[in-house]
Amino acid sequence: MSKKAMHIMILFTLFPLAVGLACLSSRGDPTATPRPVVETEVMVEAPTSELTIEVVQEATEEPTPTPSAPEDFVLLDNSLWVQDGSMVFAAFMVENQSSDLLYEDVEFTIRLLDENGNLVDEDYQNILWFFPGQTVGLVTNYWLETEAEVMGGVEVEWTYAGTSPVGDLLNPLTYEDAVYWGNGGYPLVTGRVVNTDTTTTFTDVRANVICFNKAGEVVGGGVTYVYFVQREAYMGFSAYVDTFGDVASVEVFPSLTFASQWIDKADFLSEIVIEDEYFYEDDLGYLQGGFIARNETEYVLRNSLVSINFYDENDHITATASSYIDLLLPGDAVGIVPWVTTPPEGVESKEFDFRLLPGEVDDAYELDANPFVINSITVTGDEDNYVLVNFTNQYSKTVSEVDVFVLVYNATGEIIGGGKDWTKSPTPPGGTSELEVWVTYDSTETVAVAEAWVVPSFFTNFE
Repeated sequence: MSKKAMHIMILFTLFPLAVGLACLSSRGDPTATPRPVVETEVMVEAPTSELTIEVVQEATEEPTPTPSAPEDFVLLDNSLWVQDGSMVFAAFMVENQSSDLLYEDVEFTIRLLDENGNLVDEDYQNILWFFPGQTVGLVTNYWLETEAEVMGGVEVEWTYAGTSPVGDLLNPLTYEDAVYWGNGGYPLVTGRVVNTDTTTTFTDVRANVICFNKAGEVVGGGVTYVYFVQREAYMGFSAYVDTFGDVASVEVFPSLTFASQWIDKADFLSEIVIEDEYFYEDDLGYLQGGFIARNETEYVLRNSLVSINFYDENDHITATASSYIDLLLPGDAVGIVPWVTTPPEGVESKEFDFRLLPGEVDDAYELDANPFVINSITVTGDEDNYVLVNFTNQYSKTVSEVDVFVLVYNATGEIIGGGKDWTKSPTPPGGTSELEVWVTYDSTETVAVAEAWVVPSFFTNFE
C-alpha cells in the first residue's frame, strides 16, 4: 500500500479574517527511496480573538522527488482551517497531478491537533477513484468539548490501494447550477450532481462543497450526500455551509465512496410508479405534503429509494427529499410523507419532480400479497393531529412490528401531510390491532379525510 501525508500546523492565533502562513511537510512512502523533507514555520504574535481564521499556503520550498519516487498528490495552497469557539472547520483541496495514472481506493485522514501536536480528533473520507488531473475537495467539522480548548493545526494524510493506467475510463460525476443562498444567516448551497455515464446508476455519492471569496480564497464549505444518481441524469442536493467571509463563488466535489454501488441498466427489472403527489409551502416556509408509491411488478421489492427535487422559477434547486422503502409487496402501495430539506428563506418552490430507484427482487419472501385489512380510520386528537387505524391480520401466522403509514387530505383531495408508526404488540391470525399515528400538516389546513396503509417491513416477524 502506498502512503503520503501533508501536515498543516498552525502555531499562532491571528485577529479575525487574518491570513497566516502554516508549516507544511511531506511524508513519503516508507517503501520508497528516501527524499528530503523541508519544513517552514512562521511565528506571529497578534491580539487574541474568539474567532481564528487561517489560510494555509504551500511551503516556500518544495521537496525534490527522485526519479524513482514520483509525487502522487499535491495539497494545494488554497486551504482553510478555523476555530470558532468549540467548533473547528477545515477545508482542503488535493490534486492528482499525474497525466495518466488512476489511483484506486484512496482514503484521506484529516487529524486535528492541539498546540503541542497531540491528536484531538480525526475524520476519514474516501474515494474509489482519483482521476488524472482531478482535484478533490475535503471538508470536515470537529466539535470540541469546551471552547477553552485551543487548537494548533491539522494533519492531512492519505493512503491508496494501487494505481492503474486510466485508459478510456472517465470521471462520471460532475456538478452544475451550484447556487449560494445567504438564507438569513444560515447559508446553504444547492445544485445538481450529474452522472454522465450512459449505462450505470451510482449510489451513495458524497459531495463536498467549498466556498470562495472574490480573490479566490477559501472562506467556508459544507458536506452533503445523495442516495443515488441515475445514468445520464442529475440529482439535486442541498447543503448547509459554514462561512467565514463574503462568498463570491462555490465549487462542488462529488465522488464515489467505499459505500457506493453500481447499478447497470440491465438490473432495472422492476418498476415503481407515483400514483398521487402534492407538496406546498406552509406558513413557516417549510414544504409539506406527500405521495403514494406503488409496486407495479409481480415481485417483492426490497430497499427501494424515492427522491424528489424542488425548483424555483429560475429552475434552481431549492430543496430535496428522499424516502427509503423497506419492502413493497407485488401490486401493493404505500403513502409517504418524506423529510424535505428547508428551502432558502424567501424563495418559493414552484415545481418538483421524482427520481425512482426500484429495489432488489426478493424471490424467497414469505408473503406474495398483503394480508392486512383495514377496518377503520379515525381522525383523533385535540387538534386532529392523530389518526387511529384499526386493522385485521388475515395471515396464518402471528405478525409483529408492521409499519402503518397515514396520509391526510383537505376537502379538495390534496395531500396536506401524514405520518408513520409501527405496532409494538404482535397481532395473531385473525386478530385485530389498533395504532394511533401522529400526523403533521400546516396549521392553516383542515383534515377532511385520512388514508392508511399497513405493510410489513424489514423488522416484521412471523411466528
